[in-house]
Amino acid sequence: IRKCVLLYKKVLSYIRDNKLIESGDKVLIALSGGPDSVCLLNILFKLKDELNIELGAAHLNHMLRGKDAMEDEQYVIDICKQMNVECFTKQVNINEYSKKEKLSSEMAGRIVRYNFFDEIIKEHGYTKIATAHNANDQAETILFRLMRGTGLEGLGGIKTKRDNIIRPILCLSRQEVEEYIHTNQLEPRIDKTNFERIYNRNKIRLDILPYMKENFNK
Repeated sequence: IRKCVLLYKKVLSYIRDNKLIESGDKVLIALSGGPDSVCLLNILFKLKDELNIELGAAHLNHMLRGKDAMEDEQYVIDICKQMNVECFTKQVNINEYSKKEKLSSEMAGRIVRYNFFDEIIKEHGYTKIATAHNANDQAETILFRLMRGTGLEGLGGIKTKRDNIIRPILCLSRQEVEEYIHTNQLEPRIDKTNFERIYNRNKIRLDILPYMKENFNK
């Protein structure tokens, strides 16, 4: 419990120091149903009265993982119902969209996802989109950009906020997220594709970062 209180304070300070949320904001959480986004939803739900905000959640079903994807969507609907949080869902076949637009499935997913968020903002008056990037995502992003070739701006990594997009738990490590999930007995969905090495980001997370941690610097 003490760890959770410290973590709430850490996130609250991060939000306030970076002016991510203002009193009266309607915050739309990008909710995949995975550990990071469930942690974000739970923390903002606990802080919503102190921050004086309304919460909603948006889930885009990419239709890439058959039964698992449908179960992810239902999971999101169920937890939002339990917490009395407004929930928006949409299904888009990302493989078809990426072929049609000649994009990678990752890029296609990102475009469709943010278009979906923008639709909700326009129709329902949300003022911020909160994504669940954490400090480990930051490290992965910088390495990914470095190896792909980037300028100085790219080495800055994921921004704390960009336009109306905010990252309230960018200050937390993946270990802190996992501890929070365990302590609060939350049961997020696990995306099995996160452990497949066909994606460059997964190779960085599963192979390169552990090697660097073990051989160079924790």
